[in-house]
Formats: sequence, structure tokens, C-alpha cells
Amino acid sequence: MSIDSYFNGKHVFITGGSSGIGFAAAERLVKAGAKVTIAARRVDVLEEARKKLGPNALSLPLDIANEAEVMDRAVKHAAAHPVDMLINNAGVVMPGRFLDLPTDQFRWMMDINYFGTVHCCKALIPSMQARGGGHILNVSSMAGVIGIYGYTAYSATKFALCGFSQCLRSEMWPHNIRVSVCLPPDTDTPQLAFENQYKPAETKAIAGNVKTMPAADVANTMLAGMAAGSFEIIPGFDGWSSAFAQRLVPGVVRMVCDSSQKKAGKLPA
Repeated sequence: MSIDSYFNGKHVFITGGSSGIGFAAAERLVKAGAKVTIAARRVDVLEEARKKLGPNALSLPLDIANEAEVMDRAVKHAAAHPVDMLINNAGVVMPGRFLDLPTDQFRWMMDINYFGTVHCCKALIPSMQARGGGHILNVSSMAGVIGIYGYTAYSATKFALCGFSQCLRSEMWPHNIRVSVCLPPDTDTPQLAFENQYKPAETKAIAGNVKTMPAADVANTMLAGMAAGSFEIIPGFDGWSSAFAQRLVPGVVRMVCDSSQKKAGKLPA
């Protein structure tokens, strides 16, 4: 099924929808005839994004790490504007060597990337069940398949999302609710620009083995995968081949990563 035919007339709730992959997905969905709600923390950026999307877009200021806030605002929003599909896209990252990263950074990433997704699912799944079906997509990462240098905090949250999505799929399909998980590579977004300021040299070298993708391309692949009914969606050939290699020959992937790490280790940190 095409993106246009699958999403036309549907209401899609997107976290992290004011920029990056989330905003690119919202733009494509509006073109497909969908209604979208974009949710994010920064009200000014959120409202600017909503205006760009036009009359078929709603906005909801939301801190997904705050369970009480999500259960209040998202539930009320869905009661007024029934939600057909949920895209859990919001996420944060702070790369760094394990011993250098404060423990509160680990908790911060887990609170938003993992528990934020859990909170939104808890808030919106009951209304999907009551309406007889729906579709949930959780945005993980290639870092949720391959753990590399500098991502001990971030990668753990994305591995958690992959496991969560597998389990949730099993529980939701009897209710006619599909669950998908997307594993994007590095994507050209404001978050990547921020992240690159803090990546150790070793992390940059390893990540450089996979091509950075435009946000619009990732969003299109993600939505096409949802329309096709795919569970696991991997944008880009580099990402797909890396994930395939990790599952088929993980030792080879480790050798490639270690080789890149050793070369980068000769450079200033």
C-alpha cells in the first residue's frame, strides 16, 4: 500500500515533531492527506513548525519524560482528536566515553528515549483499542543494533526500544494494532549537529562507515515501511547492510569497528 492511501484521512500523533525526522514525517503526512499532531517541549519552535505544516496540523507542548503530564495532556488531546497512529520519534543523545559521562546523563537519555516512549504508548493505546485498531512506530537507531564506542548511554536506550517494540507487537496484534520499529543511521538533523560537537574521535570514525541520510529520506522510508506493514524498517542500503552483517557475522562487524577505532585513536581526542 502506498503512503498516500495508507495515511489519507488518518490522525497521526508525532513526538519530536517540530524538527528533524519528526517534522519531515509530518510534512509528508500532510501531503498524503493526513491530520497530524506534533508534540515537543519547546513551545516557540513547536508553534513555528505547526504554522509551516498548515491547517491539518495541531500542536501539543509535551515533556514525554513526565509521565503525569503525558497521561493528562495526551489523553485529553486524544479524547478531543482521536488518534489513529503514534510515531514515537522524540529522543536525545549525549555521546561520550563511559567513565566521562555522569550517571545523570544515562538517566536523562533513558527517561526521554525509552520511558518517554512507554509513557506515550500507555496514554494512547487504550483509545486505539477502543477504536478497533491503530499503528505505533517507535524510532530506535542503528545504535540499537550495533553498540559502538562512545554510546554506552545512548545505545542502551535504543536497544531497549527494539526489545520493547518486539514485545509490544506481540501484545498488540490481537487488538488490530500494528507495531513497527525504525532503525535510522546518522541523519542530517539539528540533533546530529549538536551530537557531533561531543563525539569522541573514535565514535566519529566508526560512524563514518555508514552514510549520513537526509531527514526527508529517512521519513519517507519510515512511512513507506509502515504502509507496507513492516515490523523492522531500516532506511538506506548502508544501514540495512550493517544491520544484516551484525546479525550474520557480528565478529566481522566488531573487527571493522575496532579497526576504525584504532586508527582514530592515533588522532587528538
